[in-house]
Amino acid sequence: MKVLNKVIEYVLAFLVVVMVAGCFWQIFTRFILNNPSQWTEELLRYALIWLTMIGVPYAYGKEQHISIGFITGTFTKKGTVLDKIFIDILILVLSVFVMIIGGIMVSMNAVGQLSPAMNIPMQFYYMGVPVCGVLMVIYAAERLMRLMKEYAEIKKEGK
Repeated sequence: MKVLNKVIEYVLAFLVVVMVAGCFWQIFTRFILNNPSQWTEELLRYALIWLTMIGVPYAYGKEQHISIGFITGTFTKKGTVLDKIFIDILILVLSVFVMIIGGIMVSMNAVGQLSPAMNIPMQFYYMGVPVCGVLMVIYAAERLMRLMKEYAEIKKEGK
């Protein structure tokens, strides 16, 4: 998992650098050259989508995603672990059926379409969803295994 996290960190950092450079280029061409670049807006849109689609599973895997704990804060340790297991199973199912299967179907519908400014196949745009789904499945499976072990230990202790 450490290798996957490192790879994702480098990809996310690269996408941020691309976005910053694209913004600077757009500002330079618009205000200095008085001839705005036609492709930077599309580049920034793609980079932001991919940044989000890769960043969401990364944050989920690091348990840094947004959560509201005022209800779960009242649970016992066993209840908290069971709640996390339920949520991770739900995320796993949604990731498989909605993000992976649905994302592949949407990507296949985009075959032959090109983006207007950069002429990139639209499949590249839509493939972020199934990639996100696969990463979510990997992180959810890893978390589920860890939570199952934790639940077994709690049950063994009798808490």
